[in-house]
Amino acid sequence: MWLTSGGMNIPNVFIRFSPNGAYIGNCGMKIAELSGIMSLHLTSRLIKAKGGFTLVELMIVIAIIVIGSAIAIPAYNITIKPTAELNGAARQLYSDIQLIRLRAVSENRRYGIDFDSTSDDYIVFEDANGDFEYDAGETILKRVQFSAGLGYGRVSFDANYGSGDGVTFTGTGVANSFSFSTRALPSPNGIVYLKNNKNPPEGRMVNVNSMGGVRIQKYNP
Repeated sequence: MWLTSGGMNIPNVFIRFSPNGAYIGNCGMKIAELSGIMSLHLTSRLIKAKGGFTLVELMIVIAIIVIGSAIAIPAYNITIKPTAELNGAARQLYSDIQLIRLRAVSENRRYGIDFDSTSDDYIVFEDANGDFEYDAGETILKRVQFSAGLGYGRVSFDANYGSGDGVTFTGTGVANSFSFSTRALPSPNGIVYLKNNKNPPEGRMVNVNSMGGVRIQKYNP
């Protein structure tokens, strides 16, 4: 006769008692030993039952990830990315201004920046004739594009400032450009206004003072 426990057949044996403890029939096994074997068998079956994920569980996890991405990506493009691009554009202009100031002193040449609000870009150039603006034939060091460029596609000059171009460099008869002298002084000094396309928009102004100092400030367009 057999007993069945958790899928394991155990022979039906008789228990007899002796001074050394309880033994099972003729098997020579103690009850505690038999109990241990049964416990190990049941534990093994439980581990096998818990291993891995079912296909349904895996599909549920994938669906949650897809739904989360569908919500997060548009929110990122609307709220976070425009601000990051605006800050990046302002820092890019700040760095370029500092660069031409340093080169003007170290190379004993005039270097400037010419802004074009119609195409939302600016060029960094060598002001060979010292007239504070870019002229055909002068060396262009770099061109930075905003609204149509990579990395700053949500940024443009703020037409509500300056002469409708977002640039206020005045005093030399040149409204949208300036250059540094070999003594690191700008001619003229002024402010560049940049904004992004958020609703409502955010603004950053890059201010070049008369001593050549540069700083970035927030403003509300």
